[in-house]
Amino acid sequence: MLTKRMVVLQARRCCNVHREMWSKGFKRNFKGYCAVIGGILIHLTLGNLYSFGNMMTYMASYLHQRVDPSVTYANIIWVNSFTTAAQGCFMVLGGLLERTLGPRLTCFIGCSLLSAGIMLTKFAIEVGLIGVVLTYGLLAGLGISLSYATPLACGMKWYPKQKGVINGLIVAGFGLGALGSTTFQTHYLNPHNSLPDVSGYFTEMNILDKVPSLFIVLGLIFLVMQYIGCLLINKPSDEEMKESWPRQEQESLLRDIQEERKREVEGVEEEVEQIAMTSNKSLAPELKPSQVIKNKCFHIFWLIYFFNTIAVGYINAMYKSFGQTFINDDHYLAQIGSLAAIFNAVGRVCWGRLMDKTSFRVAMRTLTILLMMLYATMPLTRYMGKFGFTLWVWMIFFTFSGTFVLMPTVIEKAFGSQHYSSNYGLLFTSQTVSGPLIAGVNQLLWSTVGYTGCFLLVSGIIGLSVIMTFLVPRGL
Repeated sequence: MLTKRMVVLQARRCCNVHREMWSKGFKRNFKGYCAVIGGILIHLTLGNLYSFGNMMTYMASYLHQRVDPSVTYANIIWVNSFTTAAQGCFMVLGGLLERTLGPRLTCFIGCSLLSAGIMLTKFAIEVGLIGVVLTYGLLAGLGISLSYATPLACGMKWYPKQKGVINGLIVAGFGLGALGSTTFQTHYLNPHNSLPDVSGYFTEMNILDKVPSLFIVLGLIFLVMQYIGCLLINKPSDEEMKESWPRQEQESLLRDIQEERKREVEGVEEEVEQIAMTSNKSLAPELKPSQVIKNKCFHIFWLIYFFNTIAVGYINAMYKSFGQTFINDDHYLAQIGSLAAIFNAVGRVCWGRLMDKTSFRVAMRTLTILLMMLYATMPLTRYMGKFGFTLWVWMIFFTFSGTFVLMPTVIEKAFGSQHYSSNYGLLFTSQTVSGPLIAGVNQLLWSTVGYTGCFLLVSGIIGLSVIMTFLVPRGL
């Protein structure tokens, strides 16, 4: 009778233990899912940056026709350049705020600044190009910089074994953001698919009259999405991080213990020690920003990112104006940009998966070689018609998207997660140079060498990035 009672008590104890483990696991997984979903929502709004190529045609037309005739497609690109430059200047600040205020409040501040910058453009566009640069460019870029890296850091802490895929999912939101933005902008401003005049600018009153109000509508939509994302975003506690990191090994070990009750205690302890040693080996050294900036490997990453973002910024700003030179269909060009967002998003997941399966060296080398070839042949699409132009734009967006999942993942892998947001912010300082450089070079060369010369120049710059991938240490 005593034996049966002991068996019943043991069985109840086991059931309670399993129930508690399941409850903790469910709660941990639920919080992790919320963090990823919140990060995707936030990045969907940040991805409005990729709709600039579409929005630029309407902003340039409004400024050129009603405010300042000297504004052209050659200098409107300064707006986008200041956005990316602001990201580079203030991304480190976002990492510092996260460590001080926490991820939720940091994202709240950044998202509010982004939406405020967009809405204030309603008034700034009446002032002139400088006003738009300060609001749609600088202030919006500041908002992006503060809220960009935090969701990635939270996601990787929840899922340390799938960093590439998790980063790919979150930044896929950034790439996908232009899908909704571009479609909404076009149908709000140009529902009847009116064409620009022979100079390339829209002149219809119905289009130009609605340009200022669009910024208010976009800003309000983004605010709702952003605040929901901020409520969902969270990072694991120290206990949850310990449970997340060796979770697979713990589950495997638990199954072995349950199946082999007669295993020797010494053998179990030895296996636990081996698991701990394996886990510790996979952890990256925790380097502070002051240490990272002196690291040779970081300099290589910085240059790769610098060269790649030149290509990203140029196609994002100029694809539609280039297409307008031989495609007379505004809705079609807008649809190309909208659907390019899907390739941008899917590409991020695919490149993240490729890095998980191979390495950063292999994935980034493949990416840069393909991107270099696409840019070199982009001028030929004017002879391929709509199909060729569409295919090239989509392939470029698919290819360059990998930069924004491979780089954050390798930064965390090489320098650790403790100071990840700040370290990744250091990488973004390259955009303080690449952003203005794109605008300056484009303004100087566009009127002399045209689109063909500019595309070939960008292809050569990406060739430098290919060379840099051979300097990345093995094992990364």
